[in-house]
Amino acid sequence: MNIDTIKVELIDWITQIKDRQSISKLLSLKKELSNKKKKEDILLFGSGKHLIEYVSDDFNEPLDVFEEYQK
Repeated sequence: MNIDTIKVELIDWITQIKDRQSISKLLSLKKELSNKKKKEDILLFGSGKHLIEYVSDDFNEPLDVFEEYQK
């Protein structure tokens, strides 16, 4: 079963809900999950250190490409 099939089945299931209590419970679960995801998305200091593979020895030297702007 792929994700698109699951989404369609979930939408069908949600549209068949008739009572307010079930809808309220579903909305509260959605809100809880979205809040949890936001907390997980917070970046931590040093979490991107694996992204930089190489730093040149002349890292602080001016780039030749910007030479005309530096005059």
